[in-house]
Amino acid sequence: PAFADSWAPPGVQVGASGSGDYLVRIEPGRHGHKAVRASIYQYDAETKRYARRTTYELSHAVAPVDVVLADDGTLVTLDEWAQVGKGEVLVVHDVDGKVTHRYTLEQLLGTKAAAAPSTVSSTWWRCGKPALIAGGHVLHVITYDNGELRLDLKTGQVRYEPGTGQCQ
Repeated sequence: PAFADSWAPPGVQVGASGSGDYLVRIEPGRHGHKAVRASIYQYDAETKRYARRTTYELSHAVAPVDVVLADDGTLVTLDEWAQVGKGEVLVVHDVDGKVTHRYTLEQLLGTKAAAAPSTVSSTWWRCGKPALIAGGHVLHVITYDNGELRLDLKTGQVRYEPGTGQCQ
């Protein structure tokens, strides 16, 4: 028997920063035919409206699986649609779209990456949704072994503490 995944086509993703000062709209791409695009909107207190600050292309072929938007407009994208845990699994962009940090699974989890459950298309390295902690500048991810991954969005410092369990 094959250990395969089934993925529906991605749709537009929309997210907000915790403060509500920024919004993001992610438009999916199509494997070499259309680029994945992120549009960042910033709240203008004078007009009481959101105005588009910037639009930029992401390095994803189809779409990120998850996105997290920080209160300063920093965008974090996690995994590639239908290929979780493959290639660059985590990319950080500043508010203007410049990539500040990018990581493969091995760079984040070291040798423990090989123990994550896998299917034909994906390596299931994380559980649940990622979140921002420590005042909104640290990304927190629960890993497949019930461990914790913390990434400082400013410095790029990664701290992974392996767990002794599995996703719950």
